[in-house]
Amino acid sequence: MMPRSQRLALWCLALALTLPLYIKGRIPTTKGEDAAFSRFTGQTVTVRLTGDLPRPGVYRLPKGVDAAAAIKMTLPCAEVAVSVRGSDSCVLASGDVVAFRRDRSGKYLFLLGVMTARERMLLGVPLDPDLLSETEWALLPGIGAALSRRIIEDRQENGAFGAVEGLLRVPGIGPGKLAAIKRYF
Repeated sequence: MMPRSQRLALWCLALALTLPLYIKGRIPTTKGEDAAFSRFTGQTVTVRLTGDLPRPGVYRLPKGVDAAAAIKMTLPCAEVAVSVRGSDSCVLASGDVVAFRRDRSGKYLFLLGVMTARERMLLGVPLDPDLLSETEWALLPGIGAALSRRIIEDRQENGAFGAVEGLLRVPGIGPGKLAAIKRYF
């Protein structure tokens, strides 16, 4: 058995070596400084995987991931997924939904879709002003039923807005209202 003084010395040495790593890995570092432990710092996309899955839910995946890679990360390795509509090689974007279900033979089928505007707003996924419906426009703060109807009419008459700043051409939307909703786009 080791003498008590040697055990204490080894314990102090171990503490002295691990404490800086623990602190550096836990405390947010200033921009440009490396952390003690590797962290994923690349861009991500937020997608929802739903249906007959072991773990459905909202996932943040690396930007550029395609549906096939999301399927491989989600389904057991022995399973094969077949697309109902769309290609499994299409790159997923924030706000996409990959819905899975099993057919009678037990194979997974999947369908690519898009999150609702409400879900995108809650998750911080940017909205597209050229794709929102009248009902979805009304969800935004300061945009009621009448203004959302004018937005849709303007888009039908004059074409796509291109960016949220294009909403300034709609009567009833000024710089103040645009500033209030801009964070959603």
